[in-house]
Amino acid sequence: MKADGKAAQIKAKLAEHKYVAIVLLVGLILLLLPTSVNKPEEAPAPEPEEKEPSTGEAERRLEEILSLIDGAGQVRVLLTLKSDGERVLARESERKTETGADGNREEDRDSALVVEKGSGQSGEVEVKYLYPEYRGAVIAAQGAGSATVRAELLEAVKAATGLGATDIKIVKMR
Repeated sequence: MKADGKAAQIKAKLAEHKYVAIVLLVGLILLLLPTSVNKPEEAPAPEPEEKEPSTGEAERRLEEILSLIDGAGQVRVLLTLKSDGERVLARESERKTETGADGNREEDRDSALVVEKGSGQSGEVEVKYLYPEYRGAVIAAQGAGSATVRAELLEAVKAATGLGATDIKIVKMR
């Protein structure tokens, strides 16, 4: 009996304040709906790609790995570049044609494509990265007196730089 009395009281209160109950119910439903229903899903910001290190960094890394070759000892490296690395950016072209009294005049405008990254930041769109090309390498190593060590150093430098054997000079360090 008490349950029927309580239900009747609740029913009377709801009838008295039905518009408030409807607003609360609609608000609760809106809170439970997923927030991305009307928004397109935003792609996460791409991680910056790791680029080829500068020439000095490449030399340091090559010295470090070459000194691990058995019998090489201390190693110093000099790399010369044929061309630096280069970023190739997406381009946006616009052609404008105007007709005047003296005839048609065309104007072309070419600029780097810039996109919004969010939070008020913008950046250029990189299409690809052209890595540096090496012209030659000079390797000075304590163990370069041994033909076996020289051969190992030569093969390692060829693999790391893409240079041919004629572009690499290996000398014994004093």
